[in-house]
Amino acid sequence: MDDGYGNLSLFTRRLLITVGLVALVAILLYFAAQLIDVLLLVFAGILVAVSIDGVSRLFARYLPLSRSWTLSFAFLLIVLLCVGLGGIIGPPLMAQFPLLIQQLPEALQELAATLLGLPGIEAALKEVEGPGQLINPLLEQFTKIFTSTFGAIASFFLILLIGFYLVLSPAMYLSNMLLLFPPARRGRWLEVLATQGRALRLWLLSRLISMLFVGISISIGLYFMDVPMAGALGLIAGLLTFIPYLGPILGMIPTVLIAFLASPELALYAIVLYFVVETLESNVVMPVAAKGVVRLPPAYTVIVQLAGAAVAGLAGVILATPLAVVAVVAIQMLYIEDVLGDEVDVLGK
Repeated sequence: MDDGYGNLSLFTRRLLITVGLVALVAILLYFAAQLIDVLLLVFAGILVAVSIDGVSRLFARYLPLSRSWTLSFAFLLIVLLCVGLGGIIGPPLMAQFPLLIQQLPEALQELAATLLGLPGIEAALKEVEGPGQLINPLLEQFTKIFTSTFGAIASFFLILLIGFYLVLSPAMYLSNMLLLFPPARRGRWLEVLATQGRALRLWLLSRLISMLFVGISISIGLYFMDVPMAGALGLIAGLLTFIPYLGPILGMIPTVLIAFLASPELALYAIVLYFVVETLESNVVMPVAAKGVVRLPPAYTVIVQLAGAAVAGLAGVILATPLAVVAVVAIQMLYIEDVLGDEVDVLGK
């Protein structure tokens, strides 16, 4: 009889522990959902730290200097590049961007009016009380996107601040994080974190190469095509290339709209230009200039981007792919290798 009570007591304790763990996970997930913007901000800061650390490692590879000196050179190089680029392309871009924001709604209205004038479109929209019901929400979305982009300057500087603090003393943050795991597993987790950092550096390298190629190529192409505000449109295209696959499509939209103000033929030429540039970037530039960089399968990347959009909107789309890189490395090393015992080509190794 005592054994029965003992087994019952053991079962009760296990049940209570299980219920407590489930409740704890649910609470953590709830707070994570409430703090998703903060968590994404911190992860963006980690990307900044990884980028600076990559430049520092590049200096350390060729210069026999301590980490403090290589970090100082990395900071100096980044500042000089920002100041130099700002001085060269800043003034024309500052003049072009307000004009671009002003003309985008006008271009969208003209495109919508042209589409509504096509045969059969009016009959298809017969039940709609007015074209404004379709056009106005689109205009509001475009305005909201560009307003939020320029309103994120404060968050941008906060991300830089987080990144600088993380890269100055990464060992301290890593050691504190490793305390969350059992001592016997800390070495393995350190290996996982190091591999994740390397995978992120390689992924960021691939994005940097793509962004530079697309931004410069689009700017030059639009300039020779006499598309207004070629520099600003090229900068937008280059920046949005940070988002694989979906980014180039988003970057093409303002260019096509502005070109459409001049003529439908010019808009068509702009689409052809984007197609040529993206084809060269995917099939020539990346395979030749960035061997060994981390690239995820297209379908997987688009799926995680859509999931990021559903969870956190635009910020989720921007950070979905690097988050997926981190998740893939963890799954490959901690589950496929450690649990299943299979061999796999881990990203970043």
